[in-house]
Amino acid sequence: MRDKSMENIVFEKNYERPQEDNSYCTAVFDQAMEGGFFQRYCDMMSKVPKIIVPQDKENYEYLLNRCDQYARQHFGRIYAVVDYQRWHSEINLYLPMLEFDDETDMSLLRDIGEKAHYVNISHEPDGGFCLHIMINYFEEIMSDMGKDFIQYEAIEQDEKLSSMFYMPELSPEDNEVCQYIKELLDRFDEETDVDRTTAFKAVLDKIGTLDDEHQNLEHMARMLEALLYMVLEEQEGEDLS
Repeated sequence: MRDKSMENIVFEKNYERPQEDNSYCTAVFDQAMEGGFFQRYCDMMSKVPKIIVPQDKENYEYLLNRCDQYARQHFGRIYAVVDYQRWHSEINLYLPMLEFDDETDMSLLRDIGEKAHYVNISHEPDGGFCLHIMINYFEEIMSDMGKDFIQYEAIEQDEKLSSMFYMPELSPEDNEVCQYIKELLDRFDEETDVDRTTAFKAVLDKIGTLDDEHQNLEHMARMLEALLYMVLEEQEGEDLS
């Protein structure tokens, strides 16, 4: 008689989703690339002042040390950088075989899961593997409202992309203020020697020092308007001198 206690214990379920129509998402992504949204957004965000996040810095240095040990023990190589152009830190492990076979290795996996913000594993042309670990490391010195508006402004500059997002999904009042802000930024580009990004950054820097009740779209519009007229007056005075 066969001993049932020696039989394999099998658990199997299928959670695959039915094929979805991703044509809309693909179209949005293609337009964002072709219309320059990503480049505009990155350019605008790169001009926002940033600070190093102490906890992220600590996590990066800790994982760098752990990954260096792992690379040495598993005969791989490591490349890591704190990137001041793309504003993040990353660690790349290049290994002939990606395996975690003891408690020390498994604890590294847990640490990566707790301390990193993004992880990717890819196959290398030589047959090896790359373990890519990213940690944000930097944080913009600005309110969430400011970040949202930068994204809004970057999308609004592409009429087709804006329509694909059905923007703006704002109240009529907020929509009116946003349109006025856009008109003010257009005037900076068209009528002054100060470009829209520089003007916008100056207002964001100032509004970030104010209390919460003044960190709103209406106050941003008033500050941009005041800055625009000040710049126009200065340029007019220079022309007369």
